Amino acid sequence: MSASVRRIERTTRGRVLSVERMHADGRDVNRIKVMDDSGRVRVYVDDPQQRGRDARARGDDD
Repeated sequence: MSASVRRIERTTRGRVLSVERMHADGRDVNRIKVMDDSGRVRVYVDDPQQRGRDARARGDDD
């Protein structure tokens, strides 16, 4: 989980608000809420089993 947080912080340069482990599509993934420079909150889903791919944003979470 900490590797997912570091990767998201590095790629988004935002502030991580929360992290939780979820089960989606038969896999364990990390759901990470990030606030960007403009104050917008985005939710990213990172699959630790697919390290070569970027985390995908799930949309805004206002």
